[in-house]
Amino acid sequence: MSGHVHTVRSWLGQLLESGDRPSGSLAYRTNRKAIWRGDIPEKYARLVDRVPGQRILELGAAEGVLSLLLAPSKEKVFALEMKPERHAEALRLQSYWQEQGRDVGRCEMVLGDIKQHLHLLRSVDTLLAVRSIYYLRGDLQQVFDAVGRSVANVVLCGNKNRARKYYDANGDPADHLGKSNYLATLEGMTSLLEACGYAIVSTVAEGDPIVIGAKNISPPN
Repeated sequence: MSGHVHTVRSWLGQLLESGDRPSGSLAYRTNRKAIWRGDIPEKYARLVDRVPGQRILELGAAEGVLSLLLAPSKEKVFALEMKPERHAEALRLQSYWQEQGRDVGRCEMVLGDIKQHLHLLRSVDTLLAVRSIYYLRGDLQQVFDAVGRSVANVVLCGNKNRARKYYDANGDPADHLGKSNYLATLEGMTSLLEACGYAIVSTVAEGDPIVIGAKNISPPN
């Protein structure tokens, strides 16, 4: 038994030293070593060319991968994440990529809740949210009212697994979980953006659904 305990402790020590902690988003945990090498999974890469504008705020940026991928082609990217451990990992990844010569300096990692950072909406032309808007729950209306007043473009990416659960449950939005899962569907994200006055300019139904909306708003100063 003591040998088994020693083996487990040794394995845990190696895990912590390598930074491969069991926290963070599943896509990142599964692909961490590849991401650090610059081998980017399709989950992130498929979105890069779909994000319009030059000043981006990513809501729920997690470990910052997508924001860092956008940075070389954008004027400014804010990667907003409320979980300290994910924010810290994003800073580590950014630092490492900079050491490798990647042009990611225009990405600013921001730790905090969107409700305390609504002012950032006035300085960007695009909001990007991947698998995140359903976590806003009761704050959804407040946040997207602010988005609709200030941001010209919105890119939403849902969650195919949550969407499937919503439709498997016959799409009952009266169910508490159903309301959240509805916002992971193409239909739910489209409805949200249209309610905020956005015209839908592009959708992708395959995989995690994507909805892109736009409206006429003066560019940020």
